[in-house]
Amino acid sequence: MSQYNYKSKVFISATLLFILFGGIIYFVQRASEKEIKTKALEEYLEQATDCVNSYIIDYTTHPQKRQPDTLSNFSHLPDPQALGHFLAYLPNKLRFTIINLRGDVYFDNFTQGPIPENHLSRAELQQANLHGTGTSKRYSETLGEDFYYFAKEYQDQGYYIRVAIPYHIDYVNYFRSNHFFLLLIVGIFSLALLAVVFFTDQFSRSVRKLHDFVAKAQAGGEHESVTFPKSEIGELGEQLKKTFKMLEESKTRYEIEREKLIQHFASSDAGISFFSAERKFIYANSHFIQNLNTLVDIPTFIIDERILDYPELYQVKTLLAGIESDSDTAPRSTRYIIDRDGSHLEVRAQLFPDNSFEVVLTNVTKKENDRRLKHDMTNSIAHELRTPVTCARGYLETILNQPLPEEKQRYFIERTYNQMIRLSQLISDVSMITKLEEASDLYALQELTPYSVVEEVKAALEIKLQEAQMTICNRIPLQTTVQANHSLLYAVFANLTENSIRYAGTGTTIEIEQTMEDERYYYFTFADNGPGIPESESLAKIFDRFYRIDGGRSREMGGSGLGLSIVRNAIRFHGGEISAKNRPTGGLEFFFSLAKSAPDKTPREH
Repeated sequence: MSQYNYKSKVFISATLLFILFGGIIYFVQRASEKEIKTKALEEYLEQATDCVNSYIIDYTTHPQKRQPDTLSNFSHLPDPQALGHFLAYLPNKLRFTIINLRGDVYFDNFTQGPIPENHLSRAELQQANLHGTGTSKRYSETLGEDFYYFAKEYQDQGYYIRVAIPYHIDYVNYFRSNHFFLLLIVGIFSLALLAVVFFTDQFSRSVRKLHDFVAKAQAGGEHESVTFPKSEIGELGEQLKKTFKMLEESKTRYEIEREKLIQHFASSDAGISFFSAERKFIYANSHFIQNLNTLVDIPTFIIDERILDYPELYQVKTLLAGIESDSDTAPRSTRYIIDRDGSHLEVRAQLFPDNSFEVVLTNVTKKENDRRLKHDMTNSIAHELRTPVTCARGYLETILNQPLPEEKQRYFIERTYNQMIRLSQLISDVSMITKLEEASDLYALQELTPYSVVEEVKAALEIKLQEAQMTICNRIPLQTTVQANHSLLYAVFANLTENSIRYAGTGTTIEIEQTMEDERYYYFTFADNGPGIPESESLAKIFDRFYRIDGGRSREMGGSGLGLSIVRNAIRFHGGEISAKNRPTGGLEFFFSLAKSAPDKTPREH
């Protein structure tokens, strides 16, 4: 805190200002007043000289008054006695001196006898010679006192008339300034100073209130209790309280949002780092370190601006170099993918308006694999669709282009019909598996009994089961219930049953039973006593899309290659898992689980 408070500073400043302006006004007024008084005195003295000159001129025009001359060069002037007699009618304090143009003194009413000294060197006569009149103040050696001299040249008459007045205490006082004006100024300034002090005190109190509020607010104290006077400063203080409250709320929200952002960064699968405009490291989450070590050859756990020198981040450095060139067309972001040891990492750099930037490393291996899988699936679907379409087209072209017997035509029509059924089944299966993977929330859940669903499948596939001489033993308890989607649960048992019909062989038996349960799941087996799967085949692959143990035979039997893939996805939708193995006694056995309650998702009604 400074040595003087605000009030003292204002008081001192106002006092000094008033003294400065008062002094200036006083001296200007004094100079003006002295000039006016001096001019008045000079006018008075000039009137006296003009009076004496008028007398001399009048004497010249009346020669009868003229006395014998005592000095030949002043022969036209009245004699000193006559001048003395005339001057007796003028104020006796005035000293009159008549001097010819050569500087000789003819007459002086304050001396007796002649004055031999030449007076042309006197300052008042030199000024009168130049300007017509002149003044000076000096000590008279002749009379031994100070005089104020006024001289006027009368060129036509051939002389100077000088009048002097003793410069004693009366005239010193006369030239002194009238102090009334100064006292008036001092009074006005004093009143103004008191007003300034009063209003400064009021203002200072308001400022102290503001200071107390700010101090308490900064210290985290109770600042709401601070009250302000009802003035402009008080209104400002109240607005400041509101503003500070808003700032506190904004700070709180900022801290919350900052913490949320940090938590988001910490939990994000993407590796995120931030750098200042000077390329100084600010922040990086753990995934950034993990992904960076996946990307670079030499592991590192120190994150700073040196990571920009890694060859894998060359495009980031190129982006920053473009900004340093001050080009308006330089890009503000870059994105590229690096393949490293079977992993795919996306590198993205983004420049912000203040030229700070972020570098994001994202492991897109799964995304890239899914993309390739979808690409492969698309190709597989196209291939699978092409076969029945080509076959049906060939059959129809044969019927249209060749005259065939009725039996032959019926044969080709039946084959075309079978291909259309296969095509329809394929489209249905593709639709179901796509819906399961990309829009599973469209499937609604309800309470179902697996036993009743199996019985529905038995009824729907009764003809196929009879043709294959197969039987289904349903050993699922009637009281077993699950939260499931009917169409998906039906697809599980239907596809497993059709798989057994195609591959288990004639005269086999299908056994479906519930083996056990726990708090969350029911566990089931689906088994047949067929030949099983050859040991050369991978049991894990049977759930892949379009995987067939015997592709040609499966197509002849109408399989789409998607049945078991649908089964796996449908069971996972219900929170379970499925696996398969060959039975020691022969045949293929599936093990799968179903959640008792709804899985952790919120399906939508359709």
